[in-house]
Amino acid sequence: MMLTELQYFGTISYIKALYKAQIVCFDTEDRFTKMGFKNRTIIASAKGPLNLTIPIVGGRDQKNRLQDILIDNSSRWQIQQIKTIQSCYKRAPFFEYYEQGINDLLLNPSTNLLDFLLEVQQWVRQQCKNSWTIDTQKLETNEPVFRDPYFPKNYQHYSNPIKYQQVFEEQVGFIPNLSILDILFCCGGKQTQQLLKSF
Repeated sequence: MMLTELQYFGTISYIKALYKAQIVCFDTEDRFTKMGFKNRTIIASAKGPLNLTIPIVGGRDQKNRLQDILIDNSSRWQIQQIKTIQSCYKRAPFFEYYEQGINDLLLNPSTNLLDFLLEVQQWVRQQCKNSWTIDTQKLETNEPVFRDPYFPKNYQHYSNPIKYQQVFEEQVGFIPNLSILDILFCCGGKQTQQLLKSF
């Protein structure tokens, strides 16, 4: 079993860690931290890495429990992110297989960040063709919580990156440890599964 945090379309290193666990437990009491991936993911663009952020009510400096964080849907961030993802990945070989699923997820009128992240997690698990069991109960255990050592400020320092052909690699070079979306769009679910298992 692995205890860990929830991430918004988590990094490749994070999803790789989930692959190794048979049971994954997400702590619903976890506190929101502004420097993590709870409401942020990083994709590739023609100009390099690009942050996609879910706006939250009260701003990013709050320290409330994740289950108490509300998404600020007043800015229509979902439409903006759908357009950005489409613009960046419309040439990716497998994008069309995932486009509708991404649209359905982002257009879901979730107001609670925890609920939305759990929906994203279920979707990612399905697309990565893996069967880790998701548990959200607060377990009484001495097992340490897995904290992804990579943050938006240092995610590229991933020591053993999984290499694959990226959409903008010729323009900006290979960018390691992006959102799981990048490898799915570029490689598809079957090859993504093989790559995550082989490293």
